[in-house]
This record gives sequence, structure tokens and C-alpha cells, in this order.
Amino acid sequence: MVASLAAAVLNQPLLVQPAIGEALVGGYLEGKVTSDDSVLKADRLDISGTGVQRADAPQNLIGVINLSGGMVNRPMPGASGPGPVSYAAVRDTFDQLLNDDAVTSIILRLDTPGGMASGCFDLVDHIFASRGRKPIYALVDDHAYSAGFALASACDEIWISRTGGVGSVGVVCYHHDWSGNNAQIGLKVTPLFAGARKVDFNPNFPLSEEAHAEAMADLEDMRTMFVDTVARNLGMDAEAVRATEAACYRGQAAVAVGFATRLGTWHDLIAHLGAAESAPPPAPGNPDPDDEPEAAAAPPVPEAAAAPPAAVVENPAAALAAAVATSELPPALVVALLRRPLQEGEPAASAIEYATAVQDACAAALRGDDTLAASFIEKSTDLDTVRAQLLSMKAEEGRSTQVVTAHPASMADQRAADNKAKLNPTHIYKQRGN
Repeated sequence: MVASLAAAVLNQPLLVQPAIGEALVGGYLEGKVTSDDSVLKADRLDISGTGVQRADAPQNLIGVINLSGGMVNRPMPGASGPGPVSYAAVRDTFDQLLNDDAVTSIILRLDTPGGMASGCFDLVDHIFASRGRKPIYALVDDHAYSAGFALASACDEIWISRTGGVGSVGVVCYHHDWSGNNAQIGLKVTPLFAGARKVDFNPNFPLSEEAHAEAMADLEDMRTMFVDTVARNLGMDAEAVRATEAACYRGQAAVAVGFATRLGTWHDLIAHLGAAESAPPPAPGNPDPDDEPEAAAAPPVPEAAAAPPAAVVENPAAALAAAVATSELPPALVVALLRRPLQEGEPAASAIEYATAVQDACAAALRGDDTLAASFIEKSTDLDTVRAQLLSMKAEEGRSTQVVTAHPASMADQRAADNKAKLNPTHIYKQRGN
């Protein structure tokens, strides 16, 4: 099991949130994570007692697919159990619920940092092609990153808790160079091969420049596939998705950037399905009529006095993402603007003008680094305040005083380094008692 997983995740493109992914891979390799930590379970939940009356069936069954942990392409059983969740098993489970006439809706309940790239997009396309047969919901409970987010994006709606996280639309690959460790323990590996590229990515040798360039080109191609897939599924502009630069978004920020439809918990979604008719849900990012109970309680308007149908109001987050994608803002400011809380009634053009003004102000104060401007933008700092702080910084030039506009750096880098160290074979064997 350990050897199979190592072969699957090393030197292979992964759609996984890096920090969590490294910890997960390290946990499997050290035997600290077992099959019990990866769950794929399907339930048929009867919510007919919550208010829905169906003439064609005595029950209103909701199919629920509970998916947690890392994901691989095909099943990888071993002595410790069935192994991580596989895309093949998810597809089989999804099809069973899709073809069950008693199931009126499907919920994909996700708690995963992602997984292998191989097999992911085939499953995503399959779920996307099943739209329209019955409502399909993704419930991010409590995170769906990278490959997990790809699966969520294929659903009709994405519900996310306030602490839930989505995103990480990017690709990562790990090459472990054990040559230094081999030298320390007196091990010399001599490759015998035919074909100049045959031993590329072999962990016993440093990565060559040619192999590195090939790997980066492959990752960029796969990233484009990932970006285009998410853009298609969510109805977003591909450049707006690419501009996120694999960033992760939590709760309301995910809704604002267009990566989730609405905030909601498991109980909120079940209540929604129990109180609403089984009609196709709105497209991701659009408001749901159930969010406006006042309108439902209002007295009926006489037909003669009824106003003509109003024009469809465009989702502000989607409009901003589309406008930003065609702007001339640098990537750092694009991401900051997408993370910035939406200002009620503010047109997308005004938001871009604001970001440009902040950028110009920083440049005029000889603070042209986009990092500072991005910090002001993400915090939606008023322009007058921006200028005042820049003047203060200018006045304090040469001193140690500095205006802090960002939160202190987290320990993510340190944790990532620790996780990487745990993947060293010597450490693994020591932990396993060999």
C-alpha cells in the first residue's frame, strides 16, 4: 500500500492543496494515515416529512455521497483496507444514485484537499454532463480544494459553510532527490539504461534542467485544462479563474469570487430541499428565490397592475470577475480585487478604477511593489487613508517604523518544510521501526 501510493504521488501531477496535501502524503507514507481516514459512503436520506408532497412517490429521497480524504484514480486496496477514495468508486456511486428513480436530488458532501490529476477531469466531465437529469448539489463541509473543487464545480450549486474553503485551481508535482541521503549512508546507484530520458525523475539523481522544463510545460498544460474546466462549469471567464493563481477562498469570500453559490450548512441544505419543489436550481452564483421570503409573503398583484418583467440582474461577483479579466491590472491586484468585499451598488468599472488609483498612489510614493497596493485593495482601504499612510511612510523613510497592512505571516512555510522532511526515506523507515 505504501509503495503503491508513493509511486502514484511522486513525480505525478497532483490536484491538491499543497500544505494539506504534503501532510496527507507524508501521513500515508509513514503509516499514520490509514484507510479509515478516507471515506466514501452513499446514503439515501428520506426528507418527505419536511413538507414536500409528491404524488408519484411516497418518499422524497436525497442521495448523499460522503467523500473525505485524498483521492486517487483507481482503487488501491492493501493490507490496511481499501485505500484512498478512488474516482472510479465515486463515479459508480454517483451513477447508482443518478439512475435510482426514487432519488430526487444528489448531494456531494466534500471534505478533501484534492488528489491525483489522473482520472479527475473524466469524472468532472461525467458529473457535468449529468446536469439536468436531477438537481446535483455540492456541499463543502469543510473544504474542497483543487481536485475536490473540480468535482464541486461540476454540480448545479455549490453550498459552503462560513469556515469552508474552496479553490486552489492549480497543479503541483513533487520530485524527491535522495542522492544526498544515499551519499551519506554510502549507497551508490548506477543506472543502466537505453534512451537519454529514461531515468528522468528518478529519485536517486538530481533533476536535470531538461526534465524540469518538461515537467513545468506539462503542469502548465494541465493547469490550462483545469482553468478551462472550472470556467465552463461555473460560467466564468477563464482568465478570471486563472487570475486567482491557485488561491484558496473561505466562506463568503468564495461566494464573492464566484467559486460558490451561497453560504449554508448541511442542515441548511437539507431544509432547503425539504421546503422547495424539485425544480432545477439556479446557475452557480445567481440568487435563489427562496432567499426572499418577503416576496413570497406579499399579497398577489392584480394582473392588470402587474409590472412588465424586470431585466435579469447580473451577479455582481461574476460581473466583476469578467471585467477584471479584461483589465490591465497586474495579477497580484486582480486577485486582491477579487478577494475584496463587494461594495453594495458599486459597478465593476468603479472597482477597477479604485484599484488603479491605489496602484498609482503607491507608485507615486515610490512604493511601486504590487504587494503593498494589493494589501490596501484587499482591505478596501479608503483612498484618502491610503494616501495618508503612504505620506506617513514617506516621512518615516530611513527609520524602522513601517505601516503594516497585512496579517502576520503564518507558520504554513514551516509546516510545509516539516512535512517535506518527514518524507525522507530514512525518517520513514525509522518511524516504521525498520
